[in-house]
Amino acid sequence: MTEIRVIERPAPATAVATLYCFPHAGGAAGEYARWAAYTPGLRLVAVQPPGRAHNLGARAFTAMPELVREILATVRFTPPFALFGHSLGALVAFEVAKALGTSPTRLFVSSCPPPPLSVSDPPLHLLDDPGLHAEIERRWGPLPAATGADRDLLTAALACYRADLQVLETYEQVPGPRLRCPVTALAGTGEPKGGEWTAGWRDLTDGAFASHERPGGHFHTRDDLDGLGRLLGDTVRADLIRAERSTTR
Repeated sequence: MTEIRVIERPAPATAVATLYCFPHAGGAAGEYARWAAYTPGLRLVAVQPPGRAHNLGARAFTAMPELVREILATVRFTPPFALFGHSLGALVAFEVAKALGTSPTRLFVSSCPPPPLSVSDPPLHLLDDPGLHAEIERRWGPLPAATGADRDLLTAALACYRADLQVLETYEQVPGPRLRCPVTALAGTGEPKGGEWTAGWRDLTDGAFASHERPGGHFHTRDDLDGLGRLLGDTVRADLIRAERSTTR
């Protein structure tokens, strides 16, 4: 059985909106749930597909349309809200934003090229386990030591990565209207194509656009959480203020 897990953190008294977060390939929602301490202006909700963390070994989604349909069927998006996704999660958040009847206050996309995407040749999800393991660690750094030391755990973790990479590498952008919501694109200064990636997202929305390069590499989201939290919270608050002013004119 496929199961979307939703991890919600209690809304702080100062919260003005909800931030729904989508993890990177092989990632779990717990990483984003911990951001609650750094985002006092936001209620944090982390959305976790099956096949990882507590549900490691369960069947993971292997296609974007199926994944997005299940997210929309499971998650209640309560306005006002923003979406955040990192790497694969950015594409998931983008597709969720397109599918929702209510536009988010803002879409944050992190360390992800804009669609249409180019795919590795051969695609990573078609590699055997040793080849996939080697490519994951070459591109994104070593897996946790405990995972590498346990053969069964490593096999399950690689299955999760393989499914997520299949979602990424078989993704096809469906032609349609551009987003109406504002978009902020983020990347690490150490990402070779980070600036190119962030700039490309500008063409996917009719709303406002901003881009930021943050210190670090692909996982810049794990560094300077105070700064990241301020960026997210301040941006959403400013969006809400602008929206309120536009309705009172």
